[in-house]
Amino acid sequence: MKNRKMKKMLSMMLALILLFTLAGCSSGKEAEDVPEAAPETGAEAETPKEQEPAGEAKDLSSLTIGLANINERGVFGKLVKQGFEEACEKRGWKLEYADNNSDGQTAVSNAETLALRGVDFVVDLNVDQSVGQTIMDIFNDAGIPVLAVDIALPGAPFFGIDSAELGYYNGEFAAGYIKENMEGSLDYVLLITQIASGDEVQKRVRSCVDALDDAGVTYQEVVELEGENDTAKAQTRVNDFLTAHPDAEKIAVFTINENTAQGAYAAAVTAGREWDIRIFSANCGSQFVEPMYESEGNQSWVSTISNYTELYGEQCCQLIEQYFEEGAIPEKNTCQMGAITWDNIKETYPLEDLPWAGL
Repeated sequence: MKNRKMKKMLSMMLALILLFTLAGCSSGKEAEDVPEAAPETGAEAETPKEQEPAGEAKDLSSLTIGLANINERGVFGKLVKQGFEEACEKRGWKLEYADNNSDGQTAVSNAETLALRGVDFVVDLNVDQSVGQTIMDIFNDAGIPVLAVDIALPGAPFFGIDSAELGYYNGEFAAGYIKENMEGSLDYVLLITQIASGDEVQKRVRSCVDALDDAGVTYQEVVELEGENDTAKAQTRVNDFLTAHPDAEKIAVFTINENTAQGAYAAAVTAGREWDIRIFSANCGSQFVEPMYESEGNQSWVSTISNYTELYGEQCCQLIEQYFEEGAIPEKNTCQMGAITWDNIKETYPLEDLPWAGL
């Protein structure tokens, strides 16, 4: 009887020891290695440490790049296209090309087309901010990464002009010129805008005024005219301004690009008032460079801030390589900039080696 009781007590003690041992195994440091239960949605649990960077599995020698260009009306868009063709050919990449034609709905249609073609990466130059989210929705739904150039797209990394920086830089240069050649004072500051591209882009001209103020340049009034990125419309509106202000003899004109600068210059020349204005523009191509050579610097279109468009293709393709190699690229990537005048044009854009020759 005693033996039976002792055996029973021993069995109970062994059971308790086993119970405490199992409890100890389910707590403490070793518990950190136990994986969490899968989500109730049925989705597989992610393992971030094992995830490869986006695109790392891609063969970089066989990428297909989509380029939705701004337009091919002027040298800027042609240089963008040429630069991408050269950069992609150099890498053995295929280029799927579309022309947004500076039109929002065309840009949306092009986004749909590029998504259907299954490109690996898209570079988009869209001037109409109102369709930006629609464009991004198309590419996001298709799982295609996007790089926005010069004008932002929601959620996409950006490459190109820092609009505020460019505008202030242009204004600083202009202030020096105005002090040296126009006694540091103006009748009017004329800003030619491109409202459809959003508030950020307008800083390319509005920040010029900040620089003039900081430099102590005086003026009667700042006037904004909408240029719509169109040479003919800018010419008409600047002509109307000159007609309405016949006594104004010191007008500084700041433009977002060459197209509207060319229109402003044509308006002043046609009205016989070329030297009532001084133009300080942005972007650099044949519209500025070739007349500058023809006039040997004797023109009222004084300068332009070059963002070296001819290098856009190479710089963007380097960012695309970074994306597929590292899984991400910086949110903001600023292009090179420099003021081009008659004093330095032969070094920066020599006549015998212009990047747009043959376009």
